[in-house]
Amino acid sequence: MNMSNVSLKRKFILKIHSKVNQLLELVKFSIVGVINTTIDFAVFFVCYSILHFNSSFSQVFGYTAGMVNSFLMNKKWTFEDSTKGRIIILKVVKFAFTNIISLLLSIVMIKLSRLYLSNSILIAKILATLCAQGVNYILYKFWVFTKMETNNESI
Repeated sequence: MNMSNVSLKRKFILKIHSKVNQLLELVKFSIVGVINTTIDFAVFFVCYSILHFNSSFSQVFGYTAGMVNSFLMNKKWTFEDSTKGRIIILKVVKFAFTNIISLLLSIVMIKLSRLYLSNSILIAKILATLCAQGVNYILYKFWVFTKMETNNESI
């Protein structure tokens, strides 16, 4: 076997390994998302159905509860981010900003869904959650939990 064949096989194996890692990361994100969504929905429906808050306030409380869990699990498990020290503050700010955008998007989606699609709060909440999760994954992966090195601290 000549060196070019070995090189091609190595590149092929590395490419497959990379795709498997990407798929595993997406699976982890999805598992964390299910846990976050369960927390979010539980808090949302307690606020909305039991405490009789309006849907926007209920969404803020539910989303925030899921967001705290999301940061902890995605940092540690999904994206295996080992950032420590002062740089973690930057990641928390980026994460919070991402989630504020997603929260606002989800509130708008709930209102639009109830206005134009269905009066069902459950359907509206599901649609809002799906939209927010798409935005979150993209921004977490490419902005919040990036693996760049600066001054021996990960950012």
